[in-house]
Amino acid sequence: MLAREAVVTGLPSVSKEEAIRYVGNLLVERGHVGQSYVDAMVEREEKVSTFLGNGVAMPHGTFESKEAIVRSGIVVAQYPDGVDWGVGTAHIVIGLGAVGDDHVAILSHMAEILQDEDQAEALWDTTDQELLYKVLTTIPDEDDEDEDEDDAETGGPITRSVTIAGEGGLHARPASIIVEYAKGFDGAIVITKEEKSAKANSIMSVLALGAVANDTVEITVEGDNGAANAAAADEIERILTTPEEEL
Repeated sequence: MLAREAVVTGLPSVSKEEAIRYVGNLLVERGHVGQSYVDAMVEREEKVSTFLGNGVAMPHGTFESKEAIVRSGIVVAQYPDGVDWGVGTAHIVIGLGAVGDDHVAILSHMAEILQDEDQAEALWDTTDQELLYKVLTTIPDEDDEDEDEDDAETGGPITRSVTIAGEGGLHARPASIIVEYAKGFDGAIVITKEEKSAKANSIMSVLALGAVANDTVEITVEGDNGAANAAAADEIERILTTPEEEL
């Protein structure tokens, strides 16, 4: 879904809106979306940030703008000196237009590649367009998943299975809400889909799960306070089972 010619490097720094409109217009030029989708990308950013961390932002349209999507695809704009995204500085801006579950699949693929901080930083100012293209189209090695475990004894761990609701699945908006909550929780929250696990305080990790609507995931909450653990599990379940338009 990414063509070599859809990767643009060495762009001068601009405003966040200009960067969004730039990649939006690239999507239009490549026949992925209609022109109205560009305004929807700007509107989406006003509702929730599409900054993923590690110098990467992935702007896309609102739920209501899906009718403007012609075919799934992404475009990439590199800003070596960065774009002020409010919550961080974006050096790699990936414009996304996707049909159906392709939205979550593409987010998952990009997040899995770019959650490696060193790899992401290596792409910030490279002059090698081919390198940028090859890295972003690499199929991640599933054997490289994070296997770290916290062996510290904590009280009252909770595990439950939850089926994801909402047409969009676990994409940027619900993921960002989960991450915001998890960062304020005094303990560990992990979401698992099949063999892949994500620390809930990392948006890259959560998006890399690639969980779509009707997928069943497992929530594990572990902290020193059993009641707080139960409350956290309830909140993550609420987010996962609430359609995007109601969040």
